[in-house]
Amino acid sequence: MEVKSLNKKSDFSRIRKHGKRNNSNFVTLTTLTYKINDFRLGFQISTKAGNAVFRNKIRRQIKHILFEIFDKYDKDPAKSGLWALVNVNPNIQKFSFSEYKSFLEKIDL
Repeated sequence: MEVKSLNKKSDFSRIRKHGKRNNSNFVTLTTLTYKINDFRLGFQISTKAGNAVFRNKIRRQIKHILFEIFDKYDKDPAKSGLWALVNVNPNIQKFSFSEYKSFLEKIDL
Protein backbone atom coordinates (compact mmCIF):
# COMPACT_ATOMS: atom_id res chain seq x y z
CA MET A 1 0.00 0.00 0.00
CA GLU A 2 1.32 3.39 -0.99
CA VAL A 3 0.38 6.55 0.88
CA LYS A 4 0.78 9.76 -1.10
CA SER A 5 0.94 13.33 0.17
CA LEU A 6 -1.77 15.90 -0.24
CA ASN A 7 -0.13 18.74 -2.15
CA LYS A 8 -2.78 20.80 -3.89
CA LYS A 9 -4.77 23.52 -2.20
CA SER A 10 -7.90 22.14 -3.89
CA ASP A 11 -7.35 18.74 -2.21
CA PHE A 12 -7.05 20.35 1.23
CA SER A 13 -10.20 22.44 0.68
CA ARG A 14 -12.13 19.39 -0.63
CA ILE A 15 -11.33 17.46 2.54
CA ARG A 16 -12.23 20.42 4.77
CA LYS A 17 -15.54 20.93 2.96
CA HIS A 18 -16.76 17.34 2.53
CA GLY A 19 -14.79 15.38 5.13
CA LYS A 20 -15.75 13.90 8.48
CA ARG A 21 -14.11 15.69 11.43
CA ASN A 22 -12.80 14.12 14.64
CA ASN A 23 -11.66 16.66 17.23
CA SER A 24 -9.55 16.44 20.36
CA ASN A 25 -7.51 18.90 22.41
CA PHE A 26 -4.34 18.36 20.40
CA VAL A 27 -5.28 17.20 16.91
CA THR A 28 -8.16 17.39 14.45
CA LEU A 29 -8.39 14.54 11.97
CA THR A 30 -10.56 15.13 8.92
CA THR A 31 -11.15 12.11 6.68
CA LEU A 32 -12.78 11.71 3.30
CA THR A 33 -13.61 8.34 1.77
CA TYR A 34 -12.49 8.22 -1.84
CA LYS A 35 -13.82 6.01 -4.65
CA ILE A 36 -10.42 4.97 -5.97
CA ASN A 37 -8.14 2.81 -3.82
CA ASP A 38 -5.97 5.82 -3.08
CA PHE A 39 -4.52 6.80 0.30
CA ARG A 40 -3.41 10.39 0.80
CA LEU A 41 -2.23 12.18 3.91
CA GLY A 42 -1.76 15.89 4.61
CA PHE A 43 -0.54 17.83 7.64
CA GLN A 44 -1.13 21.34 8.93
CA ILE A 45 1.20 22.18 11.78
CA SER A 46 1.51 25.78 12.91
CA THR A 47 4.90 27.24 13.78
CA LYS A 48 3.35 28.03 17.17
CA ALA A 49 3.56 24.31 17.94
CA GLY A 50 7.33 24.52 18.34
CA ASN A 51 10.55 24.62 16.40
CA ALA A 52 11.09 22.64 13.19
CA VAL A 53 12.64 19.68 14.99
CA PHE A 54 9.60 19.31 17.27
CA ARG A 55 7.09 19.75 14.41
CA ASN A 56 8.84 17.10 12.31
CA LYS A 57 8.94 14.73 15.29
CA ILE A 58 5.18 15.11 15.80
CA ARG A 59 4.57 14.65 12.07
CA ARG A 60 6.64 11.44 11.99
CA GLN A 61 4.90 10.03 15.07
CA ILE A 62 1.40 10.75 13.77
CA LYS A 63 2.32 9.44 10.32
CA HIS A 64 3.50 6.17 11.88
CA ILE A 65 0.20 5.74 13.75
CA LEU A 66 -1.88 6.57 10.68
CA PHE A 67 0.06 4.13 8.47
CA GLU A 68 -0.96 1.34 10.87
CA ILE A 69 -4.59 2.51 10.68
CA PHE A 70 -4.41 2.69 6.86
CA ASP A 71 -3.10 -0.90 6.73
CA LYS A 72 -6.11 -2.13 8.73
CA TYR A 73 -8.44 -0.03 6.57
CA ASP A 74 -6.88 -1.36 3.35
CA LYS A 75 -7.42 -5.00 4.36
CA ASP A 76 -11.20 -4.48 4.51
CA PRO A 77 -12.49 -5.27 0.98
CA ALA A 78 -15.68 -3.25 1.48
CA LYS A 79 -13.73 -0.01 1.89
CA SER A 80 -11.92 1.92 -0.80
CA GLY A 81 -9.41 4.77 -0.59
CA LEU A 82 -9.11 7.33 2.17
CA TRP A 83 -7.81 10.89 2.29
CA ALA A 84 -6.83 12.28 5.68
CA LEU A 85 -5.94 15.79 6.83
CA VAL A 86 -4.26 16.18 10.23
CA ASN A 87 -4.46 19.62 11.79
CA VAL A 88 -2.15 19.79 14.81
CA ASN A 89 -3.04 22.16 17.65
CA PRO A 90 -0.11 24.05 19.26
CA ASN A 91 -1.20 22.58 22.63
CA ILE A 92 0.19 19.21 21.54
CA GLN A 93 3.35 20.05 23.49
CA LYS A 94 1.42 19.36 26.70
CA PHE A 95 0.50 15.80 25.70
CA SER A 96 2.51 12.61 25.45
CA PHE A 97 2.79 10.30 22.46
CA SER A 98 0.66 7.64 24.16
CA GLU A 99 -2.23 10.10 24.66
CA TYR A 100 -2.57 11.08 21.02
CA LYS A 101 -1.85 7.53 19.89
CA SER A 102 -4.81 6.25 21.93
CA PHE A 103 -7.04 9.00 20.48
CA LEU A 104 -6.08 8.27 16.88
CA GLU A 105 -6.51 4.51 17.30
CA LYS A 106 -10.06 4.95 18.68
CA ILE A 107 -11.26 6.88 15.63
CA ASP A 108 -13.66 4.97 13.40
CA LEU A 109 -12.76 5.75 9.80
